[in-house]
Parts: sequence; structure tokens; C-alpha cells
Amino acid sequence: MNLPFAMGQFCGKGQVSMSNQSSSPEEVKFSPREAAVDDLERLAALEKQIQVAPWTQAAFEAELQKPYSHTLLLTDDETDETVLGYVVYWLMLDDCQILNLGVAQSFRGLGLGKQLVRMVCSQAMKKGIQVVKLDVRKSNLKAIELYQAIGFTISSIRKGFYSNGEDAYQMALQMDGQALDF
Repeated sequence: MNLPFAMGQFCGKGQVSMSNQSSSPEEVKFSPREAAVDDLERLAALEKQIQVAPWTQAAFEAELQKPYSHTLLLTDDETDETVLGYVVYWLMLDDCQILNLGVAQSFRGLGLGKQLVRMVCSQAMKKGIQVVKLDVRKSNLKAIELYQAIGFTISSIRKGFYSNGEDAYQMALQMDGQALDF
């Protein structure tokens, strides 16, 4: 699959510093790219580690088949095999919907989730889309905090939205053609 944007156009390569067990900082360089079929096993394994109700490998594969669906990964530059984070989103006509976003536990708190959302918003703006929407579990306080820091607001509550009966907040970000300042 081809990226719907040029590498480096809106975020380029990145670098994060982490502390390993010996407390010395370890730098991980990463780049965004579209997911491919070869990534699905690793993607599903990460999803299983971090999500309450994880998508299956088949669910990710189904998204790769849809012309309006995009699965963007942040992978390490050294091997291109370690998935630091991902986002699945739809761009359809005048609608942008983030369906799934995740960051590996060991890379949380480093701004990768925010960077993934920024990439989605950039693509939406290029298509003239002014609103990005998503659903989030009411219990996922960290995600809600991230989305609100970016500028998303709660637009409605979806009762019993998730398979376990949990409610979801539907959130929206009004971009109105303004520069992304998050």
C-alpha cells in the first residue's frame, strides 16, 4: 500500500529516549508508514497486549482491504519490525473517523499517541475534512485526557456501545482549517 502522504511531510522521522533496566537512556528512532499484510501478526499481538477488547488479526486485515481505511504504524528505523504505535482511521467523503489507536506500553507517555492523531488530522485537512471523530470507552481516562488535551470535546454518549456493555464517549475535533498546534 502507498502512503497517502509523503514521508516527513507532517511529522517525518522521530526519536524517543527511553530508560532501559540499567537506567541508561536508549534512543529509538522511528518512522510512520502504512501497514502491510506482513505487519498483521505483530499488530494483532500488540493489540492483544494493550486493548481491553482487542481486534483480531482478521479485523485488521479487513481494514487493509477497504479503500477508505488506513492503518498507520510507527515502527523502529533499525529493523522496521517493532511497532511502537498504530492508528486505524477512515477517510470517506467529508468524514474522518479514528477507529483504533494504540501505543506499546513501553512507549507510552512519550507523545506518540498525539503524533499519530496529528498525522490523521493532517490527512483529513488535505481532503478538506474539518471534523475528526472517534469513540472512546468511558473508563479509558488516559485516552480521554489525551484527546481533550488535543482539543477533542465530548459530543455524545453511546450507551452500551462496546461488546461488554460499556458506554462510549463520542468525541470530535473541529479543525476549521486551522494549523495543528498540538
